Amino acid sequence: MANPFEKRATEHLRDDEAFLAVVTPEPLLTFFEKKGKDGSLYDHLTMVIGTPGSGKTTLARLFQFTTLSTLLRSRNMANFKPLVAALTACRAVENERPNFIGARLPLEAEYRDFWEFPYPDSVKANLMLALLQARTVLNWLRSIQASDISLDRVEIVPRTGAEAALSRIGGKTGPALLQRAREVELAIYDVSAALVPPEIGSLPEEATAAYRPFDVIDAFRIGAGTGALKVRPLVIFDDAHSLHDAQRKAFLDWLSMRELRVSRWVLTRLDALRPHDVLLNQVEVTAESTKARIRSARDVTVIRMQSNEDRSNERLAFRKMAKGMARRYLGRMEVFSRAGHENLGDLLSVDEGELSPSNYLKLGGRVNAIQHKCGVSAGRRVALEKIAKDYVAKTVAGSDDLLLGVLSILFERYAKRIPHQNDLLDETPQDAEPNRPLTVDAGVAEGARVHLLHQYERPLYFGIDTLCDASSENAEQFLQLAGRLVSHIETRLVRRRGATLSSRDQHKLLRDKAKELVDGWSFPQCELVRQLANGIACECLRKSLEGNASLDGGATAFGLLREEFEAIPREHPRLAQVLQFGVAYNAFTLVRNHRTKGRDWCLVELGGLLLVHHGLTLKRGGFLQGAVDDLVRLLDGN
Repeated sequence: MANPFEKRATEHLRDDEAFLAVVTPEPLLTFFEKKGKDGSLYDHLTMVIGTPGSGKTTLARLFQFTTLSTLLRSRNMANFKPLVAALTACRAVENERPNFIGARLPLEAEYRDFWEFPYPDSVKANLMLALLQARTVLNWLRSIQASDISLDRVEIVPRTGAEAALSRIGGKTGPALLQRAREVELAIYDVSAALVPPEIGSLPEEATAAYRPFDVIDAFRIGAGTGALKVRPLVIFDDAHSLHDAQRKAFLDWLSMRELRVSRWVLTRLDALRPHDVLLNQVEVTAESTKARIRSARDVTVIRMQSNEDRSNERLAFRKMAKGMARRYLGRMEVFSRAGHENLGDLLSVDEGELSPSNYLKLGGRVNAIQHKCGVSAGRRVALEKIAKDYVAKTVAGSDDLLLGVLSILFERYAKRIPHQNDLLDETPQDAEPNRPLTVDAGVAEGARVHLLHQYERPLYFGIDTLCDASSENAEQFLQLAGRLVSHIETRLVRRRGATLSSRDQHKLLRDKAKELVDGWSFPQCELVRQLANGIACECLRKSLEGNASLDGGATAFGLLREEFEAIPREHPRLAQVLQFGVAYNAFTLVRNHRTKGRDWCLVELGGLLLVHHGLTLKRGGFLQGAVDDLVRLLDGN
């Protein structure tokens, strides 16, 4: 079959069993478990916000009734047990039975067209909301039928006091509900599909009559007697960013009403929010009827697919999820299954390799020149070599080129830590002691690796963990990067060569793919995002290549004082919008409230693709301190 890494495979798998076979449970536990247990995931409006490819639609599909039914029928299969356990932890499943009947409605269809009608906003909103409710009811009932259950065995449990509204939606029974929903959908569709919208007085009664099943339906009862299944209704509106801004506000205003009995989720991208919301990490839903802000903590549950609240644990969780995805995707490729290869990590060498003999000689000469420039005596060099060897021997056995790279950094640091001449008559003491001890740790070694990459093309990006970290916690980005490696390994297997990909091959393939993806950006404001990102990357690279590696592995972000950053939406709207789209499409990650040197900073961190493309470290923490004017200058290409 075609390489499943090279396309968003879950969206092309129409069969539920095939879909479930490639889904991992980790995202459910990471994003939904806590809010599922306390009930906030289902009791009022839930907004799931993430970048493209972060897995929003995949998670939504798991909660569809047909998917849950298929999973529970196969719950004893070893491959499905972790997924059942995760859904149980999220309260979507209880006692091996579904708790919800979920329906997913993509909003990319003709819903935006309603806002072009020559009607008052209230009429346009009512038409859209009625159509959404009718299609949701149809989706619920058809998913029941798809599970081989007759609608004659289905009825709703209405909310107390909803008798009048009950008659408007067709009654309690499944067939009556289906018939009424069909009538409403057809009437409104005829209006939306007309070449010339009818006059407001000519709108059909079925399109304008009160139809509010979300106000009525409390639950669905399937079957009778003690074995009856009672499930709560859940609707998932996907791609809400496709709606017109004013339309989306009315839509969210309606969904946030506490009286609605249906559990409702809205899946959207960051670019649908205001720059202020994205930069300051706030989501506000405005009630149009009262012009009052609804406090999201109380009335809206917000789930961010990239929250940046616990970055180290999020990175570890994503590594686990990505490795699980890779294992399941490899299982779908015959050439790997036949060869018995299950884990992608086993096929990616972590041997750093060595420089060619000629480059090694050049490096040795360069280190000798740095020793002379920094005034390091032969005896001092021996002492520093011992410090470097002790560390390198514990981590990368036999890597003489890394040892020399570390040594050159120690020489530069030594020169900065000894007394300097104040005038021509002073002399620096021979073999002076540094004012602070010189040590070697992982940061110094990473700095040496970055230097060696840019000086001699020594590989830096290899191994499964590096592949995961370069993906910026984004599932689609991981698949795109991994797909290039998997395709190369597949070719080696077909040609009966060794399956393991060398660090040098991985490094080259990943950098080529990262450049291809960055050059292929086509989202709104992409040219300005690329210009700003490249400007930040160049500044970070200049800092990273300082001889003494002052930031260890180097800089990966641009830091602004928090009060200055928070003023960007108000004082620099153009920059705010560029940052918003950069965050929305994985070019940047915003790290808020970064405490260092006794002050609070906000970091504009480069995404993994940009780091790989520009040859920067994937280790986090190093940043350039600057001002908003510096970002404006970079945005202008200066």
